[in-house]
Amino acid sequence: MGIFKWLAIFSIATNILVVVPPLFMLQVYSRVLSSGSLETLIYMSLIAIIAMWLFGVAETVRMNLAQKASAKYTVQIADKLFDALSRQATVEKSTQTLRDFSAVKNYLASRSFIGLFDLPFVPLFILLLFILHPTIGLITVLGTVGLVTIAWYNRATTDDKSRQSKKIDSQAFSFAQAVFSRSEDIRAMGILTSIKQRWGEKMADAINSGDDANTRSAMFYGLSRALRKSLQITIMAWGAYLALNGDISGGAIFAGSMISGRALQPIEQLIGGWSQLSQVQKSHARLGQLLDDAADYTEPVTMPQPNGEIHVENLTYTVNNGEKPVAILNNVSFDLPSGKILVIVGPSGAGKSTLVRALVGALTPTAGQIMLDGIERSSWSDEQWGEIVGYVPQENTLFPGTLIENIARLNPSPDEARVIEAAQTAGIHKMIANLPRGYHTVIGPGRMNLSGGQKQRVAFARALYSNPQVLVLDEPNSHLDRDAEKMLVKSLENARDEHKTVIVVTQRRSILRCADFIMTMNDGNLESFAENKKRLKVDPPALNPETVSKNNKSSLAVDESESDPNSAIPVVQYATRQRAS
Repeated sequence: MGIFKWLAIFSIATNILVVVPPLFMLQVYSRVLSSGSLETLIYMSLIAIIAMWLFGVAETVRMNLAQKASAKYTVQIADKLFDALSRQATVEKSTQTLRDFSAVKNYLASRSFIGLFDLPFVPLFILLLFILHPTIGLITVLGTVGLVTIAWYNRATTDDKSRQSKKIDSQAFSFAQAVFSRSEDIRAMGILTSIKQRWGEKMADAINSGDDANTRSAMFYGLSRALRKSLQITIMAWGAYLALNGDISGGAIFAGSMISGRALQPIEQLIGGWSQLSQVQKSHARLGQLLDDAADYTEPVTMPQPNGEIHVENLTYTVNNGEKPVAILNNVSFDLPSGKILVIVGPSGAGKSTLVRALVGALTPTAGQIMLDGIERSSWSDEQWGEIVGYVPQENTLFPGTLIENIARLNPSPDEARVIEAAQTAGIHKMIANLPRGYHTVIGPGRMNLSGGQKQRVAFARALYSNPQVLVLDEPNSHLDRDAEKMLVKSLENARDEHKTVIVVTQRRSILRCADFIMTMNDGNLESFAENKKRLKVDPPALNPETVSKNNKSSLAVDESESDPNSAIPVVQYATRQRAS
């Protein structure tokens, strides 16, 4: 609150100094013109000029204090905000939160915010006008009432429209964000024109929605400006009438006009920036609620190193499609002993990726329990969970930076020996070592681009960096060639030999050779969970896309000799046979 205290003090100074010009005008008319003293005029002019320079200094300090208030606000909530953002469920909510933060931060540094400190001085200026002449003060009061009425009516008629405009604009922004993140793919598919048209339609909706709100706001702002200028002319005309009757001096005419303008200026600024202020109030309220909720979160204590035994009970995850909730996972339950490899198979859209994302904590299930060594997931801290659970997502996201930074999970002091060991296990050490800058090669936009297979192996190395007790891999071989896939299988077998628990989602049969358990998912349900009593001893046959199951439930490609058009995909058949045996 120290900055706001000083901001208030310098606001007092500026609002006192701003009275100097009308007082100077009064003194010129009442003393200089009547006495004809040039010396008095010179001294009064010097005093007024010095006062105006002090006014400029005070205004500069006020702007600097507002900037400091914005910076202090940023520093105070940045860490808390980041923690809260990391727990938000969707990109849309995170984007809205960042917009709210930016709106509040920028408003604190704006002229509109400083103008709020001038509002308490409006009664002081009106009192000065009453001292000049009661009727001048009364006219100013009536004008103030008119401006306040315009401000109230402005808010009452534009708030709903502004809210709707912001919502539509946010949707257009989210669409553009999703498009630009895949701009290369869009150009390659030749659909840039269609995307541009769709984006144009969304922007048109946002513009049309905002245009109505802005038109109304502009109309009220214009009315307030016209009223204020009319009041100044009215006060000057009325002052001239009073001067003709000998009730006030000639200088009071201009002094009254200048003081009334200063009295009405903060109100006019408030009307002009009402939409911004209203939005900032809502943004501040949302941020406050988010931070209050985050403050209720207590970081769990560090648990003992787990063995890797996983228990899942009645795991359910539903989404609302606008009509009714749709179950992506439906009461999934299973127990996986530590030191075993579980392979999850099933057709596309069966819920496999959703299941593993829930297991690693990437999404919060609607119901059910996930336990590691008998301890509920929520009882593990995020940091410890990230250390003991290595995760390779289906979409491998690498961060802008060097390869060593990516593998070391952006650790500012990476353990180089662990980085190299993880890269060797993932089968990417030689590739990295042969790059011109090796592990210090920078990847990201405008830098070196990695292939899909290389990204998968870097992501695998990143998962291995912390020497996790549990490995969760979502289709880790989707971009790998035959040799890389063999190395992956060998790495999984080595992990099992080290008594690590491994969960793999796959659409390719080669991983089945090392599976201890096979789970079959379909339509969000667990169809089977069986021990793999006879592992595949040979490499899978060559893939033949034309012999994929005709029901198109999976992207699995299999040899024609193992395909049955009227059955489920062969991997599912294999898993079912193991359960039956």
